[in-house]
Amino acid sequence: MHPGTLMNALTALTLTATPAMAQETAVEAILQADRDFAAMAAETGPGPAFEAYMDDVDGRLIRGTADALVGSAEIRGAFDAWPEGILLHWEPLEGFASEGGDFGVTWGLWSLHPDGDRASAPAGRGTYVTVWRQDEAGNWRGLLDMGTNDPSYRPEAPEADSQSAPEDD
Repeated sequence: MHPGTLMNALTALTLTATPAMAQETAVEAILQADRDFAAMAAETGPGPAFEAYMDDVDGRLIRGTADALVGSAEIRGAFDAWPEGILLHWEPLEGFASEGGDFGVTWGLWSLHPDGDRASAPAGRGTYVTVWRQDEAGNWRGLLDMGTNDPSYRPEAPEADSQSAPEDD
């Protein structure tokens, strides 16, 4: 085989493998960014986590209303009144990335635990989607985040307190 032919074959193999490898690497990086985002929310509350992980300018939080919250500061403000001790937990189930490896999506399950205990039955749960873009520094930033409630989920009713039950006459 001519050395030039071998070199051309190796170059072609490298060029065809590079986008797939970039895409696979990006998916893993995006999933890890989502896990880190969730861990920060569990530790510091959702406000600081959304401020840290959503894009400063282009980030959007869709809440089911006509207007999105835009930019990390405005998004954080939506959580200013978040009661201490409530846990918003989420976990990505799947991720996708562009061929170029600089844009992607994760989706997964979220749950809300008023007692702060992930092991307890959640007060609400559903699914979410986050669209990610890699910034100039190589960090993954959320461009769009939205969630939906699971319409089939019915939280357990709190146990009745016998001390506060009305008396029978």
